[in-house]
Amino acid sequence: MTDPCYSEMKQHKRECDWLYAVADANHGIPNKCACGQSIVVETSEQGRRYYVCKVFEDDGSHFRICCLQALEDEVNDLKKDARDKVQTRLKLQLKIQQMSKEIEELKKLVKGFS
Repeated sequence: MTDPCYSEMKQHKRECDWLYAVADANHGIPNKCACGQSIVVETSEQGRRYYVCKVFEDDGSHFRICCLQALEDEVNDLKKDARDKVQTRLKLQLKIQQMSKEIEELKKLVKGFS
C-alpha cells in the first residue's frame, strides 16, 4: 500500500506542472486554452482585439491575450529562429571550408605515397 503523503505529493506535483505549463503557454498566438477549450477573437469596448478562451473565467487558468502582444511574441520568436539558422549556416560553411582544406592536404599526402 502506498503512503497517503506520497499520493498527495504526486497530486501537488501534477498541479504545479499544470500551472507551469499554463504560465509558459501564455506566449505567442494560442491554439487552445490550457483548459482544453478553443480560442476565439474578441474585441473590447476600446477596440482592442484579444485571443480569449471560449469559457473564460478570470481565475488565472484561462487565456485572454492581447492580439498585438501575441503577434509581437510570434515575430520575435521568428526573428530569433532566423538569427539562429543564419549562425548555424555560417558555422557549417566554415566547417565545410576547413574540411575541404583537410581533404586537399590528404590528397597531396596520398599523391606523395603513390
